[in-house]
Amino acid sequence: MNNWEIFTWITVFILGFGSVAVFIFFVKDIKEILKKFNKK
Repeated sequence: MNNWEIFTWITVFILGFGSVAVFIFFVKDIKEILKKFNKK
């Protein structure tokens, strides 16, 4: 593999991990958001 392919794979892993992390934070937060809506 040349440097460009290595850079591409590293970028894919970073973006993929970032997307999973954001989704996990959203799932944790949605419980709090739903509690606020249920109170109103």
